[in-house]
Amino acid sequence: MKLFADDTSIFSVINDSNISAATLNDDLEKINQWAFQWKMEFNPQISKRAQEVIFSRKNKKIIHPDLKFNNPKVEKTNTQKHLGLLLDEKSTFKTHIDLIINKASKGINVLRKLRYFLPRPSLLIIYKSFIRPHLDYVDVIYDQPNNTSVVKKLESVQYNAAIAITGAIRGTSTEKIYNELGLESLQHRRWFRRLCLFFKILKNKSPSYLYDLIPNQRHTINIRNPPKISQIFCRTDTFSNSFFPDVIREWNKLDNKISSSKSLTLFRSSLLKIIRKPVNSVFGILNPVGIQYLTRLRLDFSHLKEHKYHHNFADTLNPLCLCSLEAESVSHFFMRCNLFHNERLILMNNLLNIDPDIHLLDEIAISNLLLYGDDKYNLHKNSKILTVSIDYILSTKRFDGPLL
Repeated sequence: MKLFADDTSIFSVINDSNISAATLNDDLEKINQWAFQWKMEFNPQISKRAQEVIFSRKNKKIIHPDLKFNNPKVEKTNTQKHLGLLLDEKSTFKTHIDLIINKASKGINVLRKLRYFLPRPSLLIIYKSFIRPHLDYVDVIYDQPNNTSVVKKLESVQYNAAIAITGAIRGTSTEKIYNELGLESLQHRRWFRRLCLFFKILKNKSPSYLYDLIPNQRHTINIRNPPKISQIFCRTDTFSNSFFPDVIREWNKLDNKISSSKSLTLFRSSLLKIIRKPVNSVFGILNPVGIQYLTRLRLDFSHLKEHKYHHNFADTLNPLCLCSLEAESVSHFFMRCNLFHNERLILMNNLLNIDPDIHLLDEIAISNLLLYGDDKYNLHKNSKILTVSIDYILSTKRFDGPLL
């Protein structure tokens, strides 16, 4: 018997289907008799029948005799939900993954509409608070780190969210757009969460039966140089992807300084330094269209011909700017293109009003300043710099109209 928050399951390991069915039916009858004695009734409605799932990865299905509970037959199903996790008969978690992707995708559709009304930090908070938790819940169980198709399927959800938040063009580098938003990949996130749970297990911060599942573990995590933990032999990819075999492999790869962390807080912060980069700020500017164009320039995927050429657009046979001077790069667009001479004069005057020393910078440095601001300036000055940059971008009308 297994007890859950407000639910109870009985189970049997099937060596002989007839014996298992007889044992389960006997247990169900005892439960029914107990209910009768105490003037209770289970399953009074046909829509709330008890359910039966036969978990097996064998290609040939097991023929299992019917179970009965309170007269009706126990309903045979292919999936069953336990504490929010959908377990399917093949233990692939495909049904659960499809469900959470569907839930997250509905939230992403809302993000697309909100992008025109809310600042980017608010959109990020909405994603992290209301959408990503669908993907995080019980991810230490359903994760399949060596299953490329599942990893890509899940990662595409966060990628779509990043596109919705930034307005970036589909096809933008996943790494660049994650770095822009300060997001770690979902794969890295599941890696991080599995290791954090394993740390808690080793530190006896979780149920003791989990610690007992670790092979040949005779030391605590407090020793100076913890030994490598014995690997678990795996005959199948499914078992290899499961929690303990996978997390032990990853644990043994960690630097001793990390695995010997004195607390979960220190352990978490050490792992986050590996997988997470700081967000590229937009300094509180609420200009959805302008921020979108600026972000596309940051991500090297915009209307500029150099970007389109590198992304193999059919209408862009070379990266040369329409002014015919050179490739239409970001620095060319901001600093040298003859087509926007008057707009550039206004841009440079506005920049010099913010900081007269800007004229000492070279063109590449000024271009980077216009894209990202600079840590040496406070929030107010950086906001003014990016505002000036956006005003220039919009005034050129270079990014108006469709991409093709």
